[in-house]
Amino acid sequence: MFGILLFSDFATASDDLASTSDTLISASNDQQQSCDESTSQCVETGKWRFSVSLGIGLRSNPLIESNNIPLVILPEFSYYGDRFFIENLDVGYTLFDYSDSSVNLIATPNFDSVFFNRWDPGNLFVNLSSISDGSISTPDQTEDNFTQINPGELSKRKFSYLAGIEYNQDFEDSLLQISLLNDVTGTHSGKEIRFAYTYSFSQPFSTTLGFTWKDKKLTDYYYGVDLDEIVDDRGAYQPNASFNPFLRISLNSKTSNNDNWRFSLEYQKLDSQITNSPISSDDYVVTFYVGKRFSFD
Repeated sequence: MFGILLFSDFATASDDLASTSDTLISASNDQQQSCDESTSQCVETGKWRFSVSLGIGLRSNPLIESNNIPLVILPEFSYYGDRFFIENLDVGYTLFDYSDSSVNLIATPNFDSVFFNRWDPGNLFVNLSSISDGSISTPDQTEDNFTQINPGELSKRKFSYLAGIEYNQDFEDSLLQISLLNDVTGTHSGKEIRFAYTYSFSQPFSTTLGFTWKDKKLTDYYYGVDLDEIVDDRGAYQPNASFNPFLRISLNSKTSNNDNWRFSLEYQKLDSQITNSPISSDDYVVTFYVGKRFSFD
């Protein structure tokens, strides 16, 4: 059954994808621009902006015995000052701003927890318990050697916030963004690198190619299996760092009053360190959404 999902970026995970609200990965780079009709990405400073998208979509859930995540109502809000900006769950401060590039301090959620937690902005929330048994090992590629777990008895994977430095480069028809991030909530003390390159073929259509790299601590926290979570004697699972590429296709057709139709389709390939986990059933995440955005400026 479809419901209301509050989340700041139906693009990834991206990170990942990463994760953005829609496909504009350099929103922070636009904060210094005056709202000029000749600028396709103009953002008026000193003003709160609110919008909501109504449509239909889903994000696939790669965890075993887990339902896909419905996407129906997607609220968004933003504020851009001279240097300080807020973009949904992202908060940042511009250190250096040039005509075609910027360097920002950024705080942004880690989106791996959306698969574990339900009804939280950017996340799903599920209470999980734990049990004990076993030793530490890494499973072979043969399915019979996988550590066995009970999905309902996993310990809770908590929401985490990352902070670090972000670089944006604006080319004539494309945008480049690189973020170097570290956990600041003490949840897992992990690190993450996000890379995204967006190319606009025409005014409404764009495609994004990127990846999210997660270090061992972050990958292990969300996709590892501890000794007290296994239900057989085959040992716990401790993954290493993971590299997760993605491809996104987006369409934003503008109408009057700043409203616009939105379409986004993203495919993210999960690293084998994640897919070999006993709690994973798929080696990919697909995110799809089509709907109309209504602005309340």
